[in-house]
Amino acid sequence: MIIIKDGFTSGAQVSMEMDKDAGELFVFHCPPGQGCKVYKWPLDSHHMPIAMAHYEECCATEGPACAWH
Repeated sequence: MIIIKDGFTSGAQVSMEMDKDAGELFVFHCPPGQGCKVYKWPLDSHHMPIAMAHYEECCATEGPACAWH
């Protein structure tokens, strides 16, 4: 299930998704033409802020311009 997703004018995408059945939280960072890097944490209240901070770092790497309006 997708929690949040951002697209950038460069073609990059960053998304946060969760798998409730597996109890896992994922951040997908997909720079244009480079495939996706996947980061995984346990789905719990302790790791959610850590995953959110990582999501924000990935977005900052791609720049401020969001392609989804």
